[in-house]
Amino acid sequence: MNDLAAGIREIIGEAPQDLVAFYQAADLPVFPESCIRCLPFAEALENSRSLSQLEIPARLGLWVLDDANDSNPFAYIGKGPCSGMIVHFTHDDDPRIKFATLGGFAAALRERGLGGGDLDEIGEEQVAVPLDPAMRELLAEDSEDASWVIVLYLSVASELTQDTKALLASRDDFVIREAFAAWLVRNPLGDDLALAEQLTNDSYAQVVRPAKLAMAEIRQRRRCEEASEDG
Repeated sequence: MNDLAAGIREIIGEAPQDLVAFYQAADLPVFPESCIRCLPFAEALENSRSLSQLEIPARLGLWVLDDANDSNPFAYIGKGPCSGMIVHFTHDDDPRIKFATLGGFAAALRERGLGGGDLDEIGEEQVAVPLDPAMRELLAEDSEDASWVIVLYLSVASELTQDTKALLASRDDFVIREAFAAWLVRNPLGDDLALAEQLTNDSYAQVVRPAKLAMAEIRQRRRCEEASEDG
């Protein structure tokens, strides 16, 4: 156990109990025909060391869990308000936090592997985290790394204050505005109609598309609420 904890602590700064137990159990999900291969501890440590040379993985304390031979590993988040969750650290698409816990991730891998499915079909859990204070700190930092983390956190953020939402909607980085428009689609609140409308006039089509969907969702929710009040 001491060797496990020391290796994990090297990457994360501490040794989360669930991550240590994951390797102590010596029952890693491995299904080659499904491209599911959770790495043995020594390989996971080596890969995590390599990934931690990059600023964002080091900032999030990412511990690499698997190797599907596609350079898009699933990783355990060891630092910050989303600690203990599992992120799909992709290079081609926006990164997404897909599981709230390591146990949920491992169970999904086993279910998919035993069923003969592929890793790409693993899906994701519904995760919602109160991240407004963290979001405000990242917005104040105003760096490329902070922008990357903002997009990641928007994939699981629950309620945000109106001030934070206004800052996100007017951010210079269109990727953040796009991610926020997608957040509005998932969290359609009547008070946000003006923000959604603002984003439909964006100069980037990537922002306009989800903003129009958000407007439709918000209007539908308003109609449902009005009908409920009338009834």
